[in-house]
Amino acid sequence: MSTPPAFTLHASFSPLLSLYDAFLLDQFGVIHNGSEALHGAVDCIEELVKRKKKLAILSNTSSPSHVALKRLPKFGLHSDMFAGGLVSSGDECAKFVRKEYCNSEKPKKALWLTWKESEKQNPGEYLAHCESGADGTIEVAESVEDADFILLHGSEVWRRCRETAPNRIMDLGFLYNEDFALVDQLLDKSLERGLPLVCANPDLVVGLPGGVVGNMPGKIASRYEEKGGAVRQFGKPHPQHFLACLESMKHSVDRDDGESIPGVAHVGDSLEHDVTGANAAGVDSVFVLGGIHARELGLVPTVAERDGGDLGEGSSLSEADLRARLDSLFAERGIWPTHVVPRLSL
Repeated sequence: MSTPPAFTLHASFSPLLSLYDAFLLDQFGVIHNGSEALHGAVDCIEELVKRKKKLAILSNTSSPSHVALKRLPKFGLHSDMFAGGLVSSGDECAKFVRKEYCNSEKPKKALWLTWKESEKQNPGEYLAHCESGADGTIEVAESVEDADFILLHGSEVWRRCRETAPNRIMDLGFLYNEDFALVDQLLDKSLERGLPLVCANPDLVVGLPGGVVGNMPGKIASRYEEKGGAVRQFGKPHPQHFLACLESMKHSVDRDDGESIPGVAHVGDSLEHDVTGANAAGVDSVFVLGGIHARELGLVPTVAERDGGDLGEGSSLSEADLRARLDSLFAERGIWPTHVVPRLSL
């Protein structure tokens, strides 16, 4: 029987500072929760910048990169900290949609699953971003019957119009409740018509403020794929997403066979997306315990006000217990990171 890959468990992020020249950072569950920076993350990033480490954000957000970068000041960060910028799955998806569906004499119609309009989300802006620089446009389908493809931008509403019209925007009941009733109706009809699905965010779940777990577009895309539908997803864990980020920060991807790309590590909280993708791309991975897997491991998630992901005060776990749980989780998923840390904190 083969020996499982070894991982190193650290008490903080500090030991990693001297091991790498560059870091690719996940957003949700590592830097922030969508509303607030997570405890210790900003101080850690400031220290990385002070040490002249090359940084980039590699995110499965469905927002365009330029939109996501504009949100950084809200978390006490700014775009100048990230020499490699921000590479988003939403951008990679928009490029594909622009190429495949916007260069046509006859506009293609999208069955559009997206987010509600909010301070954080602007679905209309994303649709315009998909069309930017293209010869054609995208029309929004009123029904499955007149759609050419499914644009899975978000997992909150089914939007049957480009403009804001409440009577033509239907809540999917999925983001917070994981109710597949309406989703399955749309997917089953789409499958009958052979519609391809394009997904801008492959995440399955995300940790939201207040300990709420949100059900993400990737879960709907996986459902359609399981039914036999044709699905194209962008972002992590696809290796191309990591390589595009390394290219944006001008980091060499040369490596010897079987070896990791030297000098760079990816920091993320999802085994399925962050660690799997980093491993496939040949990048060392840093698994953050205080994110989406925290409760599964019997740990407290990291929030803005306090630390999480460790054996802190009040924990009933010993280090031996935690190692045993990690061994079990990694073996069950068949996914092993290079390093394990409580959170992005010194």
